[in-house]
Amino acid sequence: MNSLSKQDLILEAIIKAYLEDNLPIGSAELQTKMPIDISASTIRAYFKRLCNEGVLMQLHISSGRIPTINALKKYWIERLKTDKTVVLGSLSHVRQTVREYGFYCALELHSDEELREVIAVKDRYLLLVFTNSEVAISYSNEALRFLNELLGFNIYDLRQLGAKVGFNELCVKLDQMLVGKVLIQEGDYVLYEMAKENENQFLYSFFKDARAMLELKPGIYFEEIVPSGYMAIKQNAKIGGDNAKMLCLGKLNTDFESFLNEAKENYER
Repeated sequence: MNSLSKQDLILEAIIKAYLEDNLPIGSAELQTKMPIDISASTIRAYFKRLCNEGVLMQLHISSGRIPTINALKKYWIERLKTDKTVVLGSLSHVRQTVREYGFYCALELHSDEELREVIAVKDRYLLLVFTNSEVAISYSNEALRFLNELLGFNIYDLRQLGAKVGFNELCVKLDQMLVGKVLIQEGDYVLYEMAKENENQFLYSFFKDARAMLELKPGIYFEEIVPSGYMAIKQNAKIGGDNAKMLCLGKLNTDFESFLNEAKENYER
């Protein structure tokens, strides 16, 4: 904390306060929330500076300040560690936490299946041999060449590539292998509202099929897939000892950090 400037401390304090209540905050109120002793007049001076820098905004002349969209984006990029695996509690606990925070959340068990071999059977069909299972698709020279180039690919990357080239039969077969892997798809109404807000076809694909989330790499996403003012986080997870993938979408001014903490295993309220 000592390494942060007064301006950084004020900005962090106002963002945390805004995430709690989603209301503008004035200098006198923020003074009571500061971790160090700073006068209200000093806070007002920093408010003015931060507004000039486009970090804070004032909705009305007589109102307090709130963080801008860009300030919230920067805050979440710095706070959330999506390269870490989050260890979740029970499914019922995760569902309840998602409802409390008003997110959309999809959670799917991760499959370690990899394509090991492609066997042409009498030019009638192709047998795709995976780590622990096999599937058959119609034979064609094009399919045989395509799949032989993808030996060693996992089922998710294989499905993504199949979708890109319009290999529908392959996608259907892989989807059948993944049936039952989706553990949670909670908050569909949140996703639908986001998709409807700007006719976002990418989000509609999530609404129709939660497995579409697997095309995203772990990370934080903004306007590239969600409307302005929203955020998506993709993160690897563990639940009940099993590896999983989790996607959460919600408003920027919702406390994603607290949500992840509360969804964790053995979290004590």
